[in-house]
Amino acid sequence: MQFDHIVIDARTPGTQNDVCLIADANGDGHNDVIIGGKLGDANVVWYEYPDWTRHTIGSARLEAGGLAVDLTGDGRPDVVAGNDWGGGELYWFENPGPPFEHWPRRLIETELLKYHDQAMGDVDGDGEDELVVLSQQSRVVVYYDVPADPRVAPWPRECRHTVCEGIEVEGVAVADLDGDGASEIVAGPYWFKRRADEWRCQPIAPDFRLTCVALGDLDGDGSPEVVLSEGESDPARLAWFSGPPDWQMHVLRDDLFHPHSLGVADFDGDGRPDIFVGEMGLGRHERPRLFAYLNRGSGEFEEVLVDEGRPTHGARAGLVGDSALPSIVGKPYDPGRCVDLWLNTG
Repeated sequence: MQFDHIVIDARTPGTQNDVCLIADANGDGHNDVIIGGKLGDANVVWYEYPDWTRHTIGSARLEAGGLAVDLTGDGRPDVVAGNDWGGGELYWFENPGPPFEHWPRRLIETELLKYHDQAMGDVDGDGEDELVVLSQQSRVVVYYDVPADPRVAPWPRECRHTVCEGIEVEGVAVADLDGDGASEIVAGPYWFKRRADEWRCQPIAPDFRLTCVALGDLDGDGSPEVVLSEGESDPARLAWFSGPPDWQMHVLRDDLFHPHSLGVADFDGDGRPDIFVGEMGLGRHERPRLFAYLNRGSGEFEEVLVDEGRPTHGARAGLVGDSALPSIVGKPYDPGRCVDLWLNTG
């Protein structure tokens, strides 16, 4: 397995870049890269494969997370992301089609504060996907029914449903973890399961805080396991958890520095999902590392150092170019304004 480092952009138009997404923005069959930050004009952009030409999406003060999802049903990915600390606006940027410049910014929500992470999935069993959102400053986990016309602004209040109150978490994912055919929500180190109209919370690892979350069938039992990294901690743990209902922790590393990049993908093409984790720099960590943990079966992982000395934050795994193996795209948070690609060449 070989990763070649490529600089997509040495200097983005925005600073404190939080959002990093991999999606086929222009529908040419190749994934592009979407980046959004907190500060700067035209600070939400997308980079077009293969030359990584930069195009403007728009401007907004964005928190970490973001989601590329087709909200209009036109086959083109739109972008969902929200304000950082003190901001009450959750947006979606509508993909306008050719020439794919200056995407209309539309409001979803104005009443909550600080939107860190979003996910999509059918969480209420109605056969349609809902938008799951974490609002850290309001300390809630909520989900939204997508209105028939998502361009209505903001979305009607009746579209919003509360999963949990009084909780400040990072990282969210949706999947059926217990094999009963219904999707559950993992938000931070907690598992939320719906019973009738009530959401029940079960701690996975309550002493983990401000986590990154990823899911994948790591042990081959047919159900996803939960992977958590303590994204805002030093030293920080990386672990995966088998369950439910009894959650067993398997620690892969406990000495990481702010590992705010986490994902699951089959990097070596052997049919088993692997894990990647990346460290931030924050001007304090001189040799931040990017690791891949190759799944060797039976719950065993081989640690591989992908790169060292390049801080990353909110990095994502996905197919880039003609490679059939997933690559990694990331960017530093602060300092630094570059966009990095670790191209998986096999």
